[in-house]
Amino acid sequence: MTDPGLLTEAEHRAMDLTVELVNLIAGEIVGHGRTRESDLNELVRDIHAVQRTILKQAAARAYPDRYRLLGCEVGVVPAGRESDG
Repeated sequence: MTDPGLLTEAEHRAMDLTVELVNLIAGEIVGHGRTRESDLNELVRDIHAVQRTILKQAAARAYPDRYRLLGCEVGVVPAGRESDG
């Protein structure tokens, strides 16, 4: 049985991709002019929003009566994600 509070492999991968994205943006996309720091701060805020959304999935599995999984309704566990116990 998987602990409902833990991230799935897909969610871990998605989090890893957000880190790769930040590194790519900071290392190869954003220039080094005077607006670099503010531009990076703006982009990182957006990526943090994606990360928080991914992390909310664990809370939704741990408390299905209070929080909803993406694409679902509160209190409804999607097919294939039922608990084994």
